[in-house]
Amino acid sequence: MSNKSVLFLVAALTLPMSPAEAVELGQGVQAHGFVSQSLVHTSDNRVGGNSDDGIATDMREIGGNLSWRPDADWLLSGQVLARWAGQSDVGDLRLDYGFVDRTLMTGDASSLGVRLGKIKNPVGFFNTTRDVAQTRPGIIMPQSIYLDRIRNSFLAAPGISLYGNHDYSSGNLAWQISGVRPELDDPDLTWFMLGDKARGTFHGKDSWFAQAMLESEGGRWRGGVTLSQVSMKYQRGAETIPFTSGSTRLPTWGLSLEHNTENWSLTGEYSQTAVHSQGYSIPLVEQDNTTESWYLQATRRFGSGWQVFLRYDAFYLDKDDRDGSAFVASQSGLPAPAQIPARVRFAKDWALGVRRDLGRWSWSGEWHHVDGTAWLSPTDTPVAAAKQRWDMLLLQGAWSF
Repeated sequence: MSNKSVLFLVAALTLPMSPAEAVELGQGVQAHGFVSQSLVHTSDNRVGGNSDDGIATDMREIGGNLSWRPDADWLLSGQVLARWAGQSDVGDLRLDYGFVDRTLMTGDASSLGVRLGKIKNPVGFFNTTRDVAQTRPGIIMPQSIYLDRIRNSFLAAPGISLYGNHDYSSGNLAWQISGVRPELDDPDLTWFMLGDKARGTFHGKDSWFAQAMLESEGGRWRGGVTLSQVSMKYQRGAETIPFTSGSTRLPTWGLSLEHNTENWSLTGEYSQTAVHSQGYSIPLVEQDNTTESWYLQATRRFGSGWQVFLRYDAFYLDKDDRDGSAFVASQSGLPAPAQIPARVRFAKDWALGVRRDLGRWSWSGEWHHVDGTAWLSPTDTPVAAAKQRWDMLLLQGAWSF
């Protein structure tokens, strides 16, 4: 275990064990914070460091946010975060989000507001809350919908958002429409989009997100739809590479549904993204396809803060080529070292997890059995060295206030 990992664990373990509310710093000013540390072991492949050689400790995060409400209609909020996730995320401090929120209208049953700044993108149930470990449906998110290797590019983006709420007799309708310009300067995104460590960067173009979420019977049922289109342009680097500067559009739709009882939650989400790329001068990259993503999770809550879950998570980069065989056949003219294997085109994951909440602390453990490598970062596990079938064990301690 590295020295910085030891110091991080010592700092985390010396935090107070009792519940704590947000820190009040003045009239209308609040501070929140969180910290988490994970230990990872894998049978093959690497997650959060050298997990296949032992126990990896390079999966941790620490963050804090401030909010100021000068009056009932105005809110200023921002969050900074340092996150470690193996070689793909090395703890650089960054602004996770930061915005000004203005309530435009409030009534007996409805409200309307606008946000301006770096705002969270409304995707499914969890994208706007995934930054804090205790709000996630497991130590790691369902990777089919909430892909961690491109988290930095799609969690939030500069732009403007109009949102509203309407209460009705048995529930609530919440909606949001955002126009954004994504920040996409992330080497892992280049790997994910082009299947190569091509020098150069992606830049966000005008994009949009829209979401409507309906809750009824006091949260017994939750459901919603998410629509979006992310547009980006690739700017090649100075090196001689096969790619020319191209552009990609990613129109996406998704459905979310959850049923809650006193002891059980059943959650499912489904999404498709059409990939339209042009201008890269590589036919393999410019083939239009549609990704398919979905998961189903059952969670059982017990007394004294205990809960367990079972999840099946499926991710296909091409819904019409789920085993990657057609993709491999399309590379028949390439030399063998340049060919990309079928296993990078899908990932099917069974996960079983347990969690104990004690005040502001959460202690979690989960096991994953994965077929495929679509959500592995090549910066940690080179494509040629990855194994198709692998297991992963994670342990995590997390604290927040």
